Amino acid sequence: MRSRVIAVMAAAVAAAAALAQPAHAAPLVDGVYRFAALKDGKCLVWPKLNGNIGVVSLGACTDNASTSANWQVRQRPNGTMEVSAPGSNPRTCLRVTPEHSVVVNNCADKYAEWTVSYGSAGPGSVVWADIEHTPGDHSGSYGKLVDSPNATGRLVVKQAPIEPHYWALQQVS
Repeated sequence: MRSRVIAVMAAAVAAAAALAQPAHAAPLVDGVYRFAALKDGKCLVWPKLNGNIGVVSLGACTDNASTSANWQVRQRPNGTMEVSAPGSNPRTCLRVTPEHSVVVNNCADKYAEWTVSYGSAGPGSVVWADIEHTPGDHSGSYGKLVDSPNATGRLVVKQAPIEPHYWALQQVS
């Protein structure tokens, strides 16, 4: 009887430990999302000035006259994803500059190719998103999208392992 109680308790502890582990990252399905920074709740926003082209930053998680927090995420034929400003004409995408800053610009090259995945630490925990620059030509230009405290007013792609629990994922209805 005692061994049965110990076995049941061990199984319960193992189940609780499994729930506490982060889920494996899964690909994000096509849709419109907001990416909110976990540290202060601000969202990844794009400028609406100059034809939807400019530097990406963190701002309010709502639409207003000068920025938007809504991003269209969709698969490209080569397996990467594009993260674009919905409704832009011509279409503009989240893009990396040669200096690894993040801007909204044209969608036509490898610097606008991303892998977007999500996961969580179990029921009731925040759902996080991981946005990684992964050009289809497998060039050395890759890395994860992060807010850099030493780069005021912009976000950067860093070529280093970064915890994926950076953005809280908010689906836009």
